[in-house]
Amino acid sequence: MTGKTHASCGLLVGALTIEYFHTDLFTSITVITLAVISSLLPDICHPQSKIGRRFKLISFFIRMIFGHRTFTHSLLFIAIIVCLLYVIQTSSYYLVTIILGLLSHVILDMLTPRGVKLFYPIPINVKFLVVFKTGGLVDISLASALTIGAIYVIFQPFFNNLFLNWL
Repeated sequence: MTGKTHASCGLLVGALTIEYFHTDLFTSITVITLAVISSLLPDICHPQSKIGRRFKLISFFIRMIFGHRTFTHSLLFIAIIVCLLYVIQTSSYYLVTIILGLLSHVILDMLTPRGVKLFYPIPINVKFLVVFKTGGLVDISLASALTIGAIYVIFQPFFNNLFLNWL
């Protein structure tokens, strides 16, 4: 999937998290920012990705050591992040946001023909039975649908009031 699709899914993850935890404005902005960043983070292994271009040196070394869609797209990577967040006593809404952002990225990449090495270091590619081309029509449509979903969740109280007044 493209960076836009991952970011739009991260936006939806953030919106759902603030809806679930009923966070204040500052925390909500932080949650959405963390969700988008964490949904892009696994592609740090790709120097041409949105996040790889921002951290070229780190991206270069991760790609050289692990390759693309291996360690950073695995359950091991997510478990290490969870442990680190737990050790530094991260608030539950931030913890949930980051984990779901990472998971959203891996799940979306499992929808591509290449799949991911979910159980890295075991060299098994994992992908869904139905896959879609990165950057294709389904990818673009999915990014649009996820963004619309996120906007709806964020502005749901406004939409509900609008519809109630309209009726």
